[in-house]
Amino acid sequence: MTDASTDALIDGLADDLRPVRPRRLAQGGLWVAAAWIAVGTLLLWLLGMRHDLAAGAMMAPLPMLAFWLIAALGLSAAWSALRMGLPGVGRDYSGWRWAGLASLALPLTALFMGFGDSHGAMEAMRPQNGLRCTLDGLVGGLGVGIALFCWLKSSAPTSPTRAGWVVGVAAGAAGATILALHCSSDDMVHIAVWHGLVVISSAAAGRLILTPLLRW
Repeated sequence: MTDASTDALIDGLADDLRPVRPRRLAQGGLWVAAAWIAVGTLLLWLLGMRHDLAAGAMMAPLPMLAFWLIAALGLSAAWSALRMGLPGVGRDYSGWRWAGLASLALPLTALFMGFGDSHGAMEAMRPQNGLRCTLDGLVGGLGVGIALFCWLKSSAPTSPTRAGWVVGVAAGAAGATILALHCSSDDMVHIAVWHGLVVISSAAAGRLILTPLLRW
């Protein structure tokens, strides 16, 4: 094949191509932030703020610590999910795992507190005392989950399985932070079990439901 015919072939293949607008993390971040704030505002308007925040006071120290640990997990997981939507080879998407390890302080704290008050711990673990919180948290995370799914669906991540996990974790953590602003319980066993279950359930749902939808 001559150089002229090769050039003609390349020109013919490229005639219909159009430049692709580059994807920017800031745009995806705005989607996530808007979804987090919008759904959180709606749920808190419907369900109400926890009593101390509604009165203009601060959370108790341990629930506040739990809130920030879960928020850090949600932010880091969302950031990892957003980066999965960008082209690149050898990228490291594991940063959110460090926030996940830090959040393990919550169930460990609840475990030791449960040793000191086993009756109170058993009461906090009863479904009638916490299942509604888990359901509210799962609903609260839908906005972030949908935003991240749309971002990744249009970019075809290289590992749909990992993407499903990370989107689920981000959505669950987002929902748990919204829940923390509504739920009035300061019991660490309640927070670790029922708020933590939001993250675990959402992560499992992301793996099972989103993974097939994100495949190429």
